Amino acid sequence: MDRQPPARKKPTRPSRGAGATKSAAGTTVAGREVAPEQEAYLQAVALYERAVEALQRRHFRKAATQFRRLIDNFPDEQELHERSRCYLAVCERESLPQPRPETVEDRLFAATLALNAGSQREALRHLRAAARKRPDSDHVQYMLAVARADGGDAPAASAHLLRAIELNPDNRFLARTEPSFERLREIDAVREALMTPGDAPVEPESESPSST
Repeated sequence: MDRQPPARKKPTRPSRGAGATKSAAGTTVAGREVAPEQEAYLQAVALYERAVEALQRRHFRKAATQFRRLIDNFPDEQELHERSRCYLAVCERESLPQPRPETVEDRLFAATLALNAGSQREALRHLRAAARKRPDSDHVQYMLAVARADGGDAPAASAHLLRAIELNPDNRFLARTEPSFERLREIDAVREALMTPGDAPVEPESESPSST
């Protein structure tokens, strides 16, 4: 997201430390006096930058407050107003309450978005709700396996995956290339479930002798 203000001949910005003093005529920066209108522009730019930073951090209400303050308090900075209004519209849209997922399909979609965003806990919350409504859905069981695998819970993930394959054998083809199941494919029960007729039987992994 572009944090730069619109192109404009920009006066030297006062530093936050020593070197900037105020006088009746304006602000003195490094021995040079800045006119009041230039000082106002510098203040507007600083406020604009803080607002954009808040927007980038997804602090939408804080950003919206700062964009509104810029528009209200600096009426002469029309170029900054144009961008501020665009960003303000984004803040207001993102601040609206999102519709609560109700159907199983809504829950699955929300879970998929959460997994893509790396939020395994939120994905599990949606998937548990979906499983309560439709426990024998192979899609729900498969997604639960993905979420559990992403969270490092191999036993729970394998149980959900085996159930998904039991409900719909076609899931074995998806599971063979699912990146989240890389470790699960090392488990004998999972490897056997992923087989199709004609594949070589799975040989149990021999236990290595315990060290003494």
